[in-house]
Amino acid sequence: MNDAISCPEGSTEVTIVKASKLVVVSSGAFGSPAILERSGIGSPLTLNKHNVPVIVDLPGVGENYQDHFGVMPVFYASDETMTMDDVWSNAQEHAAWLKQWESSGKGKIATNGLEAMAKVRPTGSRIIIHGTCISVEMGRHSTSILLTNPWPSLHRLPASSDSWGDHSILPPQKFITVEYYILYPESTGRVHIGSGDDANVALDFDPGIISKYSADLPPLTMLYKRSRELARRMPCYRGEVPLYNPQFAADSPAACKETDGPVPISAPDIIYSAEDDEAIEDFLRNFVQSTWHSLGTCAMKPRAQGGVVDGRLNVYGVAGLKVADMSICPSNVGTNTYSTALLIGEKAAMIIAEDLGIEMSV
Repeated sequence: MNDAISCPEGSTEVTIVKASKLVVVSSGAFGSPAILERSGIGSPLTLNKHNVPVIVDLPGVGENYQDHFGVMPVFYASDETMTMDDVWSNAQEHAAWLKQWESSGKGKIATNGLEAMAKVRPTGSRIIIHGTCISVEMGRHSTSILLTNPWPSLHRLPASSDSWGDHSILPPQKFITVEYYILYPESTGRVHIGSGDDANVALDFDPGIISKYSADLPPLTMLYKRSRELARRMPCYRGEVPLYNPQFAADSPAACKETDGPVPISAPDIIYSAEDDEAIEDFLRNFVQSTWHSLGTCAMKPRAQGGVVDGRLNVYGVAGLKVADMSICPSNVGTNTYSTALLIGEKAAMIIAEDLGIEMSV
């Protein structure tokens, strides 16, 4: 069926295309499990609920949803700072910048505003902070990765030259955002069909962000504090935007407010009370979101462990059917998923060519 949402004026007639050798599903962490389920491949509980005949009992379809869950605190920036805020908040400015980009490939729209990225990996004194073990502050899953691998970063801190908040409710000022996210969160979710025959019905989607597990709260709390200390020392810093930061008590040393400039590099870090930590937790639960790095819902794992595809991308229990996209990742990746998607595509092309007897030049 053609996409009536992205292409509302396109034909919505059902088109049947038959393959004689191989079908490759490549519709991402949301689309691929939905296609399998509407085709009768998935958990009988889900399929029976939507009156889809069970062709293959494969409970792992749509499970194991993973993402890099992120939080995006917003800070005031100095008047002389060049930001992207006018692009997103002013229709005329947006049109002007877009016209420049279309004619020359230059200007503000030639960038996405992400100006820098820091990798975070605890070492030395950060492993034990104020008597708190890393397994608490970093999260159990991150701790296991840290202890078994000598090299990975566990978190990312991108800095963006704009506000990632709603400009319609912000004052006409300039902003920066210091986002942070966990590369290996413990939280997992699921995505399943909402209808057995209508692809335009909303999916039954539970991202599992924090709601089920609390193990991701300590590292997200630590990252808020780290990102704020980083922002406070940037020359353009002019304070925190209260709307997009925790709601600390007015008399707390951590209270958010506008300032005249950054603190010195050598300034002491903010000391947070137990009440402040509760405010941070409330903020995280209300503002944590996807970073659009979704994966894992057709995992390449043994079938008995909830896997959907084998090592050559074949869907268990079906001949001539493969899945090739980010949904096959069995666990999270410590990178932007763009690079992983390219890797999967290249390897999939090689596997498909081998299966079809096609010689490929390297």
